[in-house]
Amino acid sequence: MSNSRAISDTLDSLWAGLGRRCAIREAERDTAYDELLDWSGRISQVLDPSLRQAGQRVALLLPNSAAFVAAFFGVARLGGVVAPLDVRYRAQEFKYYLDDLDAVALVTESRYAEHLAAVLPELKNPPAVVHVAFRGGAALVSAGKRTGRALAAAGSAPLVQLYTSGSTGQPKRVVRTHAHLAAELEALRAVFDTTERDRFLGAAPFSHVNGMVRTMMAAMYNGATLYPVEEFKRREVLELVHRERITFLGGVPQIYALLGQTPARGEVDLSSLRVAFSSSAPLRAADARHFNERYGVAVRQLYGSTETGTISFNRDAEPCSRLDSVGTPLAAVSVSVLDEQGQPAPPGAEGELAVRSAYAAAGYLHNEAATRASFRDGAYLTGDLGTKDAQGHIRITGRKKLMINRGGFKVNPYEVEAAIREHPKVDEVVVHADPGPQGDDVVCAIVVSSQGCTAQEIIAHCRSLIADYKVPARVEFRHGLPKSAAGKVLRARL
Repeated sequence: MSNSRAISDTLDSLWAGLGRRCAIREAERDTAYDELLDWSGRISQVLDPSLRQAGQRVALLLPNSAAFVAAFFGVARLGGVVAPLDVRYRAQEFKYYLDDLDAVALVTESRYAEHLAAVLPELKNPPAVVHVAFRGGAALVSAGKRTGRALAAAGSAPLVQLYTSGSTGQPKRVVRTHAHLAAELEALRAVFDTTERDRFLGAAPFSHVNGMVRTMMAAMYNGATLYPVEEFKRREVLELVHRERITFLGGVPQIYALLGQTPARGEVDLSSLRVAFSSSAPLRAADARHFNERYGVAVRQLYGSTETGTISFNRDAEPCSRLDSVGTPLAAVSVSVLDEQGQPAPPGAEGELAVRSAYAAAGYLHNEAATRASFRDGAYLTGDLGTKDAQGHIRITGRKKLMINRGGFKVNPYEVEAAIREHPKVDEVVVHADPGPQGDDVVCAIVVSSQGCTAQEIIAHCRSLIADYKVPARVEFRHGLPKSAAGKVLRARL
């Protein structure tokens, strides 16, 4: 089957022209652009008998690697829809997502065969299984049933199916098209001023929107060199940035916090970093300042979502003076702040952020109720609370659905978390609501501390910073918080 699609056509032409230029360097092994093109083409050939219709889905179970890149564009070239899966999933998760996707094929590596062995026979329509290996290998392991439903094209062919994190309920399906992603990649190139001379560090997972679009796809779209990081190890990452003179690092807050805390061993020079941004969760101002003071590199916040792609980016000339801002919208994106009646709020007032974007999905696949709740009049209602000043700078202040009702007073958990983080013994914190005896909510805090902190210390600390009704009534200590691969705290698992 042969189906031309805009992004794959663009990249096939670009890669052919780049020839022996290094596309991907991993573990000191280089893959040139002509090798990547050939490998991707071989994967397309192996998948071709299974992909009988444009719009059928192909699951990818691969780590950050050249194999992921080759497989991603091998599927795209055939008109298939790429559905990346997190390599940290296990049997229950694999069964849920593979059944839900109704994928005609699964592209993976032999090392994941054991995890999949008990799952594939239980699927309603088991996919064909293709194993890929470094240096151009691609082989059909099992044929599957090849009966997967195709997604319809509406204006532009679908390219990826992703899932929301599911932190507040059942994951929702998000489909974005070639046109969505091509427009976003053009806007990102303009914002970051990227060229083929850039060196992209692939630390954020390629199975999630942040690492997939803003690093992996952006690097390949610019003909740059990509350095995939299969497993984040902070010393190795610092050495890699120093040794290879990495210019582009797109990460999550946890990455910058860990790198800032890593004790020095020898020279570490990160001055080559031309672009360093944090996305997927709020970046603490203290972590951003610490990273900047230690390495001389300013970390800028970027705002986006699975549903919309990139929304805004902090392009301030002095980003350290506006660390709490996620910047201004990208080209073809507009952001409104809505009050409780759904009307535009005045500049500086807090409200729900509504996004109109040329890169956004039209709704949730096969979920009309969720679509009606979040997509209205051409806008996506993010559920994020925030403000926008007269110059268009956006600041995220909380989540609409996470607001706590304490005796009729509204408590923003982000505000309470910010207060608790000021305590010198607190490593991490999340604030949530538990049902109270009078029918309202009780403010609760879960704290991670490596220094022997007590609940009494946390409560006394909060009383000096925030109103009494916001002070946690319950404080629990844990060794860690459940998080997604993108660094978001999974509040539903607390």
